[in-house]
Amino acid sequence: MDTAVVVLSRQGRFTKTVTARDIRSHEHARKLWPLVTPAEPWSLVTWVRPVFDSANKLKRRSHFRLMPGAAGDAFRQQFDREEAVRVRTVEESQEHKRAKHLVAEALRERMHRNLGMPWFFKDPDASEFHLAGNLLLGAAEVVEERTVKTTFGCAYRLDIGIVSKTIDKGGLLLGGIEIEWEHQFDGRKALIGKSQAFPLISIDITGLRLEDLTPEWADMALTSTTRSSDTGRRNTYVYLHDLLYPQYLQVPREVVKETRHQFVVFAPDEDLQKLHRLIPKYRAALQVPEKALAIAGMNAKSESSKVALANLGNIVGADWAEINPNRALMVTLDRPTQFDENLHLLHLCVANLLLSFTDSLVGYKYMLGIHNEDTKNDLWEHSVWDKDGRKFDRHRVAPKRLSEPKSRLEAVLRSLTAGDKT
Repeated sequence: MDTAVVVLSRQGRFTKTVTARDIRSHEHARKLWPLVTPAEPWSLVTWVRPVFDSANKLKRRSHFRLMPGAAGDAFRQQFDREEAVRVRTVEESQEHKRAKHLVAEALRERMHRNLGMPWFFKDPDASEFHLAGNLLLGAAEVVEERTVKTTFGCAYRLDIGIVSKTIDKGGLLLGGIEIEWEHQFDGRKALIGKSQAFPLISIDITGLRLEDLTPEWADMALTSTTRSSDTGRRNTYVYLHDLLYPQYLQVPREVVKETRHQFVVFAPDEDLQKLHRLIPKYRAALQVPEKALAIAGMNAKSESSKVALANLGNIVGADWAEINPNRALMVTLDRPTQFDENLHLLHLCVANLLLSFTDSLVGYKYMLGIHNEDTKNDLWEHSVWDKDGRKFDRHRVAPKRLSEPKSRLEAVLRSLTAGDKT
């Protein structure tokens, strides 16, 4: 198959198509997942990378194929199967064990020396600006083989976890690292990427021998970039949920001077109440100044408030009313700076609440007071005028829709794996 359909998008379900040659990597395909066949009955597919010979001549084009084992099975069973295979495979690999230990020790050494663990990448589908962060910002502990639950109830074993200081009752998972070895596990990794409110870094050790895995290799692997890689291909990859993009996007101040941004949340009434109660609780626990956070509800009680709610709904997409046609929540936060540890942690707490503890459809306003004039555009674009007010540059800043409700993704996956044609 040369084309596939992106199941969930801001424009609606089963409305967006993608060609195999448009996809840049397995990681890019997982970002778009779930992907299905171009015609009904919809079936889950996975992307297969192109193959080149030693002379760099194309031997096999990239394409889509049916996801093995998906038909007729619940997606949780598919996830658990892939997780069991991965655990068995890595337990048999001395290379994986050594790589995991060396990377964990490299992180601990960086913590001991008060060094950061910077990461960065660019997602041209979401913004013209790059994303950057520090995996050790706010870190208190590096642990190996941490069991983590996804939003959907599936559990997996994370090779390395970076844990924060205690916030309220416990530490927050700030980041994770997985050592990739031979197998891709597309369904498992895609589902993890859809549900985790922390940066996940993947390090590929395919083809490396035990003698290649040294402390120097570990530190280089953590900090490698495409430019520094001997092969020109990046062996590390950052998985980042769109919900985390706002806190890591590096938008120049000369483009956007506003220092605050806003999350627009549609969720069931009980979840909106939970967010209204818990977010200020985390702010207080982290000792973030009160002025850095504002929470306001929008209730469609009058004609003018109904129009205002619909305007907020148009940011996240036409299907917003399926979640809650009467209410939304606006969470306004100061945009975190590079070294503002507690504000970064508060953003991660909010993301964790939205992804794991509520059934939220989340939109985004990169600055206050902006109007969603181009409702068909999935990205916010910002105009910067020259001094004379005659010419301007348009900049692609950020996505308008950040997160799907977990119930919606779960229902779609269940219908697909059950062969439902609706």
